[in-house]
Amino acid sequence: MLATILYPGGKAESQELPDDEGQRLRLLQDLVGGHLEVVPVPGAQYLVAWEGAKGTTHVVNKAATAMAREAESIPPSDYLAGTVLVVPQGALR
Repeated sequence: MLATILYPGGKAESQELPDDEGQRLRLLQDLVGGHLEVVPVPGAQYLVAWEGAKGTTHVVNKAATAMAREAESIPPSDYLAGTVLVVPQGALR
């Protein structure tokens, strides 16, 4: 199962996710920096971000914010910050 990592500067890369649910959760938390905030988007996918990213020194993730706004999953005034993952729904069973 693959995730796409969206970095705030616009770079993106693929990341293989472990089959084990516990290992997968730890990896997702490590990649985003803490507790998970999950935002649904079309295509049976979720955006996964660190829920505390806005409360720290952060950078708006323009690509992830655009995806979430287009899906009407966040209000127009909201945004996603920091590293954000795009994962298939099955990754968050």
